[in-house]
Amino acid sequence: MTKKIFIIDIDGTVCEDVTNEEGPDRMADARPFPDVIKQIHRWFDEGHFICFFTSRTIEHKSVTEEWLKQNGVRYNQIIYGKPRRNSEYVEYHFIDNSRVRATTFTGKVGEFVTKTRQILVFPDD
Repeated sequence: MTKKIFIIDIDGTVCEDVTNEEGPDRMADARPFPDVIKQIHRWFDEGHFICFFTSRTIEHKSVTEEWLKQNGVRYNQIIYGKPRRNSEYVEYHFIDNSRVRATTFTGKVGEFVTKTRQILVFPDD
């Protein structure tokens, strides 16, 4: 089995979407998504690396890590301060020299399946 690094957002993916402006009290009470957490645990137990990459700032570190602990979420790393989408910046484009696969969360997780999709790539020169 090839070990993978899963880079996962928190708000709107692992729990209900809570904005930084709503603050720590809202973050502490965010409703978890049990099916997502269950799948994250499968990947973690299979030896994959679970990294949360969140728009929450370092000021939200304690409430975020306490919420993850209270909800039993297993992970390896958290990176705070992901650039935030807004009305001007609506897409993320990850550029890396390693193979990257991006998956847009649509409310459901499970095992990955192979599908053919049209994607944007840099032209070959």
